[in-house]
Amino acid sequence: MIRTFTLKSYRGFDEYELADLTRVNLLVGRNNSGKTSILEAVHFLAARGDPAVLTHSANRRGELNAVEAGSGRQWGGPEISHFFFGHRIKPGTDFHLSSDDKHVQIEVVIHTAGIEDEFRLLDDDADQPSLLLRIRGSNIRNSPMIPIAENGALFNLRHLRARNPWSETAPEPPPVQFVTPDSLDFDPMRAMWDNVLIEGRESEVINAMKVLEDDIESIHFLTSELSRVRSGRSGVLLGFRGGGRRIPLSSHGDGMRRLLALSLSLIRTEQGILLVDEIDTGLHWTVMEEMWRLVVETARRSSVQVFATTHSYDCIRGLASLVESRPDLAGDVSIQKIERSLKEAVRFDAADVLAAVEQNVELR
Repeated sequence: MIRTFTLKSYRGFDEYELADLTRVNLLVGRNNSGKTSILEAVHFLAARGDPAVLTHSANRRGELNAVEAGSGRQWGGPEISHFFFGHRIKPGTDFHLSSDDKHVQIEVVIHTAGIEDEFRLLDDDADQPSLLLRIRGSNIRNSPMIPIAENGALFNLRHLRARNPWSETAPEPPPVQFVTPDSLDFDPMRAMWDNVLIEGRESEVINAMKVLEDDIESIHFLTSELSRVRSGRSGVLLGFRGGGRRIPLSSHGDGMRRLLALSLSLIRTEQGILLVDEIDTGLHWTVMEEMWRLVVETARRSSVQVFATTHSYDCIRGLASLVESRPDLAGDVSIQKIERSLKEAVRFDAADVLAAVEQNVELR
């Protein structure tokens, strides 16, 4: 489990640290304080520097530029400069991420490309790049070099002659899942539900859904493509006490979909890390304590470390209510207030959170 996390020259952070992290960590702070950037950085570190994580992060933010990959091929590559402090790159520009978790650290460095490189990176009919990105780390045996297009976009590893050297050399990372308000289409959720069935953990997911609807008794993912289209965008049906016709999940609002994604992700990331941006999205303030109970209890049971963000004081109040009613869970939770004007996040343990809420102290 990550106890300390450090960022250097990453996105909007010149140098920053989060210390005394717990099993469940809620990141708070003003807009543009860097909360989501920290989630992305943890994701990149947990994935042991897999460059696909950079692409996923850039896709979420729309930080893409067209890349010519030879033979008329073109794709939208991540504009890599935005991952570096100051949004500019040149030879020698770098960023570092590290944690105390088994001394894991990642360094991303910009290099000049030259004819002395050990292999040509692109197909013969593609222009060779002038800059390369190299990812180094304590658990990376053969750090890949990835070409950078003239407009600053990173080439897709699928278009490299080396055919993704990363996948052949990187050690198996722990399971990690990044959940946003718009993420997790139902096909990925369907795959996670298959794992739930294999492990016999359906009751955990159903009990989680009871936070919003106590009469739920079953969850059903439709299998045929036609059935999924006819059932709306979800392809998921809910069964209720008393029998009768099963109802599409999408008929119950975004809160139900969000809660299903959250509970499936907690099970999917057993022994790993779950990252949740705006964890309270779609959920009413009255269910915040129950939502946190689900998260903390499942994280403890499945050995998952959770990093989540919020802008909602109701979400913080729900966490305070949980630690008041369940003091046995207090040691598993903390709040980290992100302020880029400082060098370190301001940490609040469960007692601090409870006292602040009781005294109406602003934590966000």
